[in-house]
Amino acid sequence: MKKIFINIITLLFISTIVLADHDDNKSRRDISNLDSDKRPGRFFEDQPDVTDDYQIHFNYLLAKDSEDREYDINGKMEKIILMMNDWMETATSKNKYGDKVPRKYKLDYREDGKIDITFIRMDKNFKQLHKWANNDITPFLYKKKGQTNNKKIYFNFADINSVDGGEAGVGFGSIFLRNKNVQSDKRKAAIALHELLHTQGMGTNCMPWIKSSNLKSHSSHLKNQNQKTMLNVVSPNMPRIGLIYAHDIDKCPQFMDSVYLTPTREEPYDPYKIFCLFELGEYKHPNYLHIINKLKESGKYEWKLRFASSCSTRDMTKDGEGYFLFGVDGNILKKINY
Repeated sequence: MKKIFINIITLLFISTIVLADHDDNKSRRDISNLDSDKRPGRFFEDQPDVTDDYQIHFNYLLAKDSEDREYDINGKMEKIILMMNDWMETATSKNKYGDKVPRKYKLDYREDGKIDITFIRMDKNFKQLHKWANNDITPFLYKKKGQTNNKKIYFNFADINSVDGGEAGVGFGSIFLRNKNVQSDKRKAAIALHELLHTQGMGTNCMPWIKSSNLKSHSSHLKNQNQKTMLNVVSPNMPRIGLIYAHDIDKCPQFMDSVYLTPTREEPYDPYKIFCLFELGEYKHPNYLHIINKLKESGKYEWKLRFASSCSTRDMTKDGEGYFLFGVDGNILKKINY
């Protein structure tokens, strides 16, 4: 009997070792998968900032099963980003409605002077992602990758396909490098410029040339789809912004005043405060107040009832209860007194 007991104990001990070794091997395989993404010059998190100013941070983002084409380290992303910002400088300096001051976006740089680009691999395979990929990308970046700084726009060069060539709201945006409409570098820069305007809240329903100025259903695009400006299509030979850049509409923000442009004007607007927190300040346009009061009356968030681009950090799982944002306590609709 004693011998049988000893044999049982021995078998249990050996089984424990085998299982532990199996789990350890599994762990090593997982680590190996992470290690396979490591490359010289690649960064897996936002690097220390050289300024605490508002800025745009870029990610090279892949699905769990995506091919790594190394856009973050082979110079392709930096080339496109700088091209895009050069076009912005040209467009702002030549805008006939503005102050003729050349402006660019404030970009997130590392201490070595290079654009700070973070490598991101999602935890879902491509086919598992939402039809509108940003619906999965933004919560993943905010909740699992710590991209929570409200003084930053997080913009992805996503090496996947999606319904459109790009998607963006206030706070986060993406271009989709595998989309058939995103082929040449110039096309990538053009779509990035378009989507970045949406991260700034453009265009808003206080502008009569925007589709949603009728207050029925919001679209941040122009009524005139033939107009060759950044809210429609960017012409590399003649990049233009149009009236969203500068206008004389009272209580309606103009893109020229964004905190994300440099040189920054004396009284800039913060798109997160206005279009996410509904802290309107001097921008209490009647169209904005109309939408906010409609939302308060309904007691829930209705996607079509917007006055600008969507806030990317909205917690969509709570839309039926009110208007909630990641990282913000409570229902926004119950905090405002307009």
